[in-house]
Amino acid sequence: MGKPAPTPYTGPEIQDSDTIERMRIAGRIAAQAMEEAAKHIAPGVTTDELDRVAHEFMIDHGAYPSTLGYRGFPKSLCSSLNEVICHGIPDSTVLRDGDI
Repeated sequence: MGKPAPTPYTGPEIQDSDTIERMRIAGRIAAQAMEEAAKHIAPGVTTDELDRVAHEFMIDHGAYPSTLGYRGFPKSLCSSLNEVICHGIPDSTVLRDGDI
């Protein structure tokens, strides 16, 4: 939280095998966190509740959600419903039957 923005992209980087393995582990935990949050998607659940589920999963598995605090983003996942294209902020919005 409160970290500066990353440096601009200047081209591909070559990573060593240790870094690649850590990236794989991080990706696996992120995918599992999304799967865990998806189990809770149902009418009546808020997007804030889904954020809490994903956040707790990541913390419990030794990870930190990179979105949290990035350029002021206040949550651990993005929750875009219906007409919101991307980067929706989880809040008290209640999921309804038919939401996408």
